[in-house]
Amino acid sequence: MEERRIRAWCRKTFGITPKNLALYRQALRHSSSVPDDRPDLPDNERLEFLGDAVLDTIVGQFVYRAYPQQGEGFLTRMRSKLVSRHQLSILAKRVEVERVMESNIGRNQDTSVPGNAMEALFGALLLDKGFDRTNAIVIKLLTTHFDLKAVEQEDRDSKSRILEWGQKTHQKVEFIISEEKGRGSREGKFTAEVRVDGKTCGSGTGHSKKKAEQDAARNATRKLQFDGREGKTDPVRKRGRGPRNSRGTVRGNEPDGLRGKRSK
Repeated sequence: MEERRIRAWCRKTFGITPKNLALYRQALRHSSSVPDDRPDLPDNERLEFLGDAVLDTIVGQFVYRAYPQQGEGFLTRMRSKLVSRHQLSILAKRVEVERVMESNIGRNQDTSVPGNAMEALFGALLLDKGFDRTNAIVIKLLTTHFDLKAVEQEDRDSKSRILEWGQKTHQKVEFIISEEKGRGSREGKFTAEVRVDGKTCGSGTGHSKKKAEQDAARNATRKLQFDGREGKTDPVRKRGRGPRNSRGTVRGNEPDGLRGKRSK
């Protein structure tokens, strides 16, 4: 039954019938679902590593051809937006990958798990169908599920934005990186924490330090209700700091009834 469900999902989502179904089952198997008495059962971390690499290549080639008049900076930013954890999580939700995933992590515990499974599936596609077919499938998914014009307008360099915000608001923003080694010979992952004046405001993971930092920065900006423009944030507030209003009260510490009534 499980195999039939995965085959049907692959036909619907990718337009292919798996040749080596074991690869797709592995891609959909999170480490949390591997029983302690089955350490030989492979999870999706190695395929995720491979999928991450092939996705960078496919999307890099795609934006290079799609924007012949744009320079390196624009192409780099556009590729980063399309392969970001944020975008992969959206894609995973739209294709309902959680319906076929094996995971014992609750949906509210780690929102990156479905997006990671999508990367692993791209790795499985590469091994099962080759580069050309994988390339066609990935490009079709991106152009079907995303408005590229809208993506162009998005600002996904969250690390730069939050660092700039810290400078403007005189708050110390720092990134703390740690590496988690995989089991056996598996590739490790990096974990990043964003700390604002010593308080953790967001965390993220990735197969590189850069991706972990961007993931953490995005989570932090959402928690801080931050849109990247000075004066439009809800930062970690400090008592006794900040400009005072006409009543002599520190802004941000007014009673709830007074908040939101100041002129913008």
